[in-house]
Order: sequence, then C-alpha cells, then structure tokens
Amino acid sequence: MSRAYNKQYLSHAMRNVGVMMDCGVNKYHLPLEIFYQYFLASDVSKYIARGNPRYLTGLSGAELADLVVEQAGGTILDTNDGTYQVNDIYWVGWALAYYQWKSNRSFAHLSKRGLDAQTMNKLYNPLHEADITKFAQVADTIIQRKQS
Repeated sequence: MSRAYNKQYLSHAMRNVGVMMDCGVNKYHLPLEIFYQYFLASDVSKYIARGNPRYLTGLSGAELADLVVEQAGGTILDTNDGTYQVNDIYWVGWALAYYQWKSNRSFAHLSKRGLDAQTMNKLYNPLHEADITKFAQVADTIIQRKQS
C-alpha cells in the first residue's frame, strides 16, 4: 500500500501529534473531545494525513495546537514553555498518528469509524505499554465492528 509519506517521518509526526494533543488539553484547557473535534475540522488534520512536510516536521506540536485553536476561532496563548507531558493525552495523539499513517485513512474517517478521542482515551490503560502494533490490531477490530 502506498502511504501519504515515508516511514522515516513517522516518529516525528507521531511525536508532533502527541504534543499537539497535550497542548490542546493542558495549555488551552480544552476537554480532549473538544480539542479533537477542532483538530478534525482543521486544515492541520488534513495536511498531516496527506503528508505535508510542513505539518509533519516543519512545525512543532505546540505550533500545531496553536493553529488548530486559531482555526477554531480561539485566541492563541503565549504561555508555551516548550515542555509537554508524556501522558494519556499525548498517547492518544501519538497512537492516532501511527494508525492514520498505517491505515492511510483520514483522521476524520477513523473518528467516524469508532476511533474518536473518548474511545482512544479508554484504550490508553490497557495498551499504552504494549507495542504499537497491538494497538493497531485493536483499532482494526474497532473499525471492522463499526463497518459491520
């Protein structure tokens, strides 16, 4: 299967989406589900899914969060100290970026098929220490169930 971008960019994209999610929740104090809806509606989600290098590696995760908030009509906060937390919110973005790349489907498609922010957050506890391929298997099952 031809993917939107080369695997060499994947780890950077995963980290950026993870940091973006963390900033959306912890910097902007938005509920995960709301920030994820903003992300899905933004150009950011579309450009990442298409493999636009500016969005994969040219901007930081914090800058991506700023763009998402700005496109949603919010005000960009100037409180970023450059740190982020590797936590359940980070993992949601990190894992979604991997699965989006692997499945070659848009983030919006994945959300409509059952991989929304709430479902992803529930998967953190059983899967965050597992290999990412285990998460991909679970994600495949969720999507297949939704399609049936």
